[in-house]
Amino acid sequence: MKDIKFRSLILIFGFAILNSGCIGVNRDFKNIRSQILESLNDDFDREIEFSVGPVGFFLASQFVKFSDTEENVDEMLSKIRNIQIGVYNRLSNYSHPSFKLLNNISKSFNGETWKPIVKTTQENELTGVFLKENFNEDINELVIISLTNEELVLVKLQGNLGAVMDIIIRDYGHNIKIAGNN
Repeated sequence: MKDIKFRSLILIFGFAILNSGCIGVNRDFKNIRSQILESLNDDFDREIEFSVGPVGFFLASQFVKFSDTEENVDEMLSKIRNIQIGVYNRLSNYSHPSFKLLNNISKSFNGETWKPIVKTTQENELTGVFLKENFNEDINELVIISLTNEELVLVKLQGNLGAVMDIIIRDYGHNIKIAGNN
């Protein structure tokens, strides 16, 4: 009898993980990846792609809740619904990280409602951060792109990101320093 309960528990847990977005990346992430890779004149090899969904974030927030920390990490984690990460090794180096290349990558998002909030290039690295707002102007998706001579890293974060930003500003706003202001 205990064996049947244990197997049932394992099946239910496995089903919950598989249906929570906690394994592979979704079609939207794959489309973003394809758009970016088409913008680059290089060959890539996928090192890793994974996703953490609501179950993973719930477990993480519960773990953090019981840890000895002063930060409101558990509150921030409760606002995040999904994160998808892809790391791709560069097999060729034809596209050198530059602002022009970053603008080309940005143009690949033009068909969507993504807004660039950070675009930066430094030596052999470029980074772009893009936000997607819904019809209520709530920030619910964020994509981070980082390209170096060695690899491409993509991160897509989904959830109530406006609430996460509110928490950060509420808790850490007094420590934020703005460039040019003393």
